[in-house]
Amino acid sequence: MRRSTIFIPTSTLTIAAGITGLVLWLNHSSYEDRVEDCAQALEQQYAEGGKGRPETCDGVRKGDYAALVADAETAAGP
Repeated sequence: MRRSTIFIPTSTLTIAAGITGLVLWLNHSSYEDRVEDCAQALEQQYAEGGKGRPETCDGVRKGDYAALVADAETAAGP
């Protein structure tokens, strides 16, 4: 009787933690999603004449960010 008193709540908490971790992992945006969001933010920013690094570009690698900036500048034109 004593073992089941400990086993049932421990099992329940372990399963709940596993489900929570799975849900968080599935909802986490991928790197490609971040790059796409950054590209859209840069295009909008350059179209409006703005400069700087948008917050949505946090987490994008330097090389990828440089390429996105070049594309946004080209799309915005002179």
